[in-house]
Amino acid sequence: MNDDANHSPWMCHICDYCSNVGEGLVCSECYKITCPQHMTVASVLNPESGLFELKKICVECQLKKRL
Repeated sequence: MNDDANHSPWMCHICDYCSNVGEGLVCSECYKITCPQHMTVASVLNPESGLFELKKICVECQLKKRL
């Protein structure tokens, strides 16, 4: 079995970049697959604890929070 058989193809939900090398990143807010160029780490308030946590969030969700 070769390494290509172990990788599933994925596509960024923002720019439609497709790849079967490596893995896409999952947004902590919308749970959609995103390429590394459209992922950022942001400080997000946890309503249960009242503390801020660092989470990987896609730029689309980050913009939604600012509007």
